[in-house]
Amino acid sequence: MAGNRMHEIEDQIATLRDDAGIRSEFHWADYRGGNRRVAYENLVDYAFDLVNKRKAALHLIIAKFEGYDHKSRAGDTKDTSVNRMYYQLCLHRLARFYGKARAIHVRLDAGHDCKDICGMRNQLCADAYRSLGAKPNCIRSIEPVDSKNVGIIQMADVIVGAVAAKQNEIIHKSAKGDLADYVLRASGRHSWAVSTPASARFLTVWHHKGK
Repeated sequence: MAGNRMHEIEDQIATLRDDAGIRSEFHWADYRGGNRRVAYENLVDYAFDLVNKRKAALHLIIAKFEGYDHKSRAGDTKDTSVNRMYYQLCLHRLARFYGKARAIHVRLDAGHDCKDICGMRNQLCADAYRSLGAKPNCIRSIEPVDSKNVGIIQMADVIVGAVAAKQNEIIHKSAKGDLADYVLRASGRHSWAVSTPASARFLTVWHHKGK
């Protein structure tokens, strides 16, 4: 999303938390429904309203982990595979769509699974310039952030958690199942099982085979 819109969105997400009396963060793993259900649904509605109004974009990459060679190098872990997906998403969505016209700043939920990609900015920029015609140095920064302090990361966490639950065919007998259904309805899609066409720009789903 455009940098000048981030403060507005952060303020709105903070308002949703405050109005519901939520003192912690929005978080898929911690969701239990109850008196927080409306707040979480409002968060989801707000996310897709931003997408539908083209004020923000949602790009999803979905991969079956068995499609990845997790041990291709000594010491590799599944965290490395997540970093590969980050690389593909940054290159083929962020750099491809925005690298010819904008300076891109990437902020990722802090953790081991973003450690490698944070050190690959130069490689990403070179790849984007060479293969996609993006501006030199189109990705200006890649940094981890604490989700407790960034509402947009919390918003993404809830949506990604819901998408993963559907794709992994997890049957939640708790409120999570209802929230996963709600996210799918709010997206306007019938399922997450099919990639969006190449012409899609503001809501994209990419099923990546891995390697």
